[in-house]
Amino acid sequence: MKRILLIHTGGTFGMALKDGTLAPSAFVQKILEFVPEVKRIAEIESHIVANIDSSNIGIEHWIKIADVISANYERFDGFVIPHGTDTMVYTATALSFMLDGLSKPVILTGSQRPLSEIRTDARNNLINAVELATFSIPEVGIFFNNKLFRGNRTKKLNIWGFDAFDSPNYPPLAEVGVGIEIYKENFLKREGGKLNVLKNFSDKVFCVKIFPSLKIDYLISLLNLDVQGFVLEAFGSGNLPNIEGRSLIPFIKSAVEMGRVVAISTQAVYGKVDLTLYQCGKDALDAGALSCKDMTTEAALVKLMFLFGKYGDDTKKVVEEFYKPIAGEIS
Repeated sequence: MKRILLIHTGGTFGMALKDGTLAPSAFVQKILEFVPEVKRIAEIESHIVANIDSSNIGIEHWIKIADVISANYERFDGFVIPHGTDTMVYTATALSFMLDGLSKPVILTGSQRPLSEIRTDARNNLINAVELATFSIPEVGIFFNNKLFRGNRTKKLNIWGFDAFDSPNYPPLAEVGVGIEIYKENFLKREGGKLNVLKNFSDKVFCVKIFPSLKIDYLISLLNLDVQGFVLEAFGSGNLPNIEGRSLIPFIKSAVEMGRVVAISTQAVYGKVDLTLYQCGKDALDAGALSCKDMTTEAALVKLMFLFGKYGDDTKKVVEEFYKPIAGEIS
């Protein structure tokens, strides 16, 4: 029987388990009480990293999770991480970059309703995440509502429904129905080797959602802050205002001249950024902006955090590496 380690971080999934300090053994007993079926799938152990709302998850938690995986990598066949839904894609993306040489499944899951409630999606998500973690899937994935997605391609799209997540620009890695369909052709083609955990992240990034009549003065003021990289979530295929009095192009030029990175993502869910399609985008490209292409905004942000953590103030190296896939986050 395969061995699976549950790495608990908190979120809606474990809210019913809230009884002060949560010890690993108590957590497993609660899980087995509510979902005894998992004992038929694998031997289950657990580790508690945190028991918090995922809004409070940060770099320090990403590192703790990666350390737990690294310390237990040889003992377990797969890892399942119950996690709050709100920041799940950020954690999944960070782990996909951190776990260099990963050859085992690392699957984040959670729920829209707590595990203890009668009408909950937590049981289904946990059972299937555990079963998928027994397969040879060398990815950091997110399992929700019967689909396994590549974590760094996933977005939370639904607050209300059980189908909370989707992967707009990349197909699922697996689907669960009467049977289990594994789509190996969609797996990341990783080179073999030993797991190597890369832990350095910079928190000197900033994201701005562009909207009509945004004052450039607000953006220019950000250049006084210690920000290494900006992600501008633009319109459509990456378009920004470029007319006199409203143009954001001077901000991009100033930022790039100061050695900052400016990356353009899109507010659209499907499709990719193409800064050559319209003049509004081309002006940003000519000013030195990078295109996020088909990366999600979340993946672009975490990628900048990761690259600046890895290369420090070497902006040229960060720009060079931005377009290269680290873990299948960009086509």
